Amino acid sequence: MTDIQDKIEMQLPGQPPNLRTTLAIIRTIEAEKRTYLAELRTGIGILTIPLSLMTILIATSNYYDVNAVLSFIIALVIGITALGIVGGYLVFMSLVRIKRSERLRKETCLDTECIIRDYAAVNSD
Repeated sequence: MTDIQDKIEMQLPGQPPNLRTTLAIIRTIEAEKRTYLAELRTGIGILTIPLSLMTILIATSNYYDVNAVLSFIIALVIGITALGIVGGYLVFMSLVRIKRSERLRKETCLDTECIIRDYAAVNSD
């Protein structure tokens, strides 16, 4: 994110912004947002694995003796917990990054309405 903020700060306030630079910054922010959405999708996918494993474990519980396979069940529960933590972390971090990206875009007014307004004002002079 600091690279984008540096590019935004490079545009001097007294000079008209360069259209290509502004569009490149917008494309960069949108590309990062797509990356964060892909990370969110991956985190949600990882969160579904423990749920399906627990479903299988509960559905087949009548066919085994818990005392005989207790070590396997403990290992499975540890694995399910680890996958849940990783999936939760990915979902949480991607949501935080998406929110930060949107805030940066709103703070710097990088959308089509702002671009049209800025360049209409520059071209009318």
